[in-house]
Amino acid sequence: MVEMPTQLSTRVIRNEVEWDAIQDDWNSLYASSPYSSAPLDFVWLRGWWRVYGTFYGKAGLRVVTMWRGPRLVGAIPLYLGRGIGGSLGTRHLRFISTGEEEHEETCADYLNLLCLRGEEAVCADAVWGEVGRMDWDHLEFLDLTQDSPLLRGITLPHNARTFSRGSCPIADLTDGFEPYLKRLSLKSRQQARRVLREGEAGAHFEVADVNQAAGAFDDLVRLHQERWTLDSQLGVFAAPRFTEFHRNLIQEWLPNGRAILARLSISGEPVAVLYGFVNGLKFDLYQLGVRRERASQVHSPGILANLLLMRALTERGVTAYDFLRGSASYKLRLATRQRQLVGVHIWRPTLRAAIHRSGQLAVRVFEKGQRLMRRS
Repeated sequence: MVEMPTQLSTRVIRNEVEWDAIQDDWNSLYASSPYSSAPLDFVWLRGWWRVYGTFYGKAGLRVVTMWRGPRLVGAIPLYLGRGIGGSLGTRHLRFISTGEEEHEETCADYLNLLCLRGEEAVCADAVWGEVGRMDWDHLEFLDLTQDSPLLRGITLPHNARTFSRGSCPIADLTDGFEPYLKRLSLKSRQQARRVLREGEAGAHFEVADVNQAAGAFDDLVRLHQERWTLDSQLGVFAAPRFTEFHRNLIQEWLPNGRAILARLSISGEPVAVLYGFVNGLKFDLYQLGVRRERASQVHSPGILANLLLMRALTERGVTAYDFLRGSASYKLRLATRQRQLVGVHIWRPTLRAAIHRSGQLAVRVFEKGQRLMRRS
């Protein structure tokens, strides 16, 4: 007799107690899902909600979960936030770890529906069904992969609009560091080898352990902020919530190797610090701080630090080094391929949405007028 699969059921979690109660289920799903990424890990999500949620998520959690019997087979971490205007403000449905103001946004890439292989279609349709029953004016899902199950669901709303969010340059480290170098263009390979030779003449590179983590993070913050201050900008670590979130994350993840802090020093002085996350066989370079003044021994400390970290990670079995979203020249120079990200937004025909969009249009018209006046 063929056993019939248990029917799928959905549950929307709206409070932290319920969410915490399924942490083990979430961790099991995360470990088995092909769509796992650092910002979908329970530790990242709960950490963001503790630090940012009381400010941005006052309208509450909307974590959609899909179950087959007692087994969690799909989940998507959403929240409902309000725009300016308090209870009359626009209601925005978003992924947890998005929607922050620009000066403190965590810029989480590879957000997605977390589900088991083979459950993509049914989970995606369940998500869109639950989302359709929620009260919101504007839906904004940012930084999904192009092949996200959410974009393939048969119940994807007809008024959903997708838009490009740029791409993530990736270095293929399959088979080790030397094969990676051979995949680069001739010019990039020659530059990489030259930088590595320079680094052998006095630079010291280390991947921070637990005892070094606090000092390495402080160096990251200092170098990053110095660079942005020179450009008369604040830099993300000027935001207390952003800094608190990442200090907490490093404390949770660095001891087990999920978070990496790598530091390059010359004559005892840190000149570059890299910070990122290991997810399976992939490393995501999340943030870096590099001294702008050129060091006498090394002309490109940031490139050298990246190359040395790649080499160290290949020894740990890492096969891909993801620079995450952005088109900085060093990313494109060191990458061997790119992965596209997209966003989805939907506006409902509500009064709040109409007021919000009219306000946005007025601002754009005003700004255009100001630009024309400056040109005249």
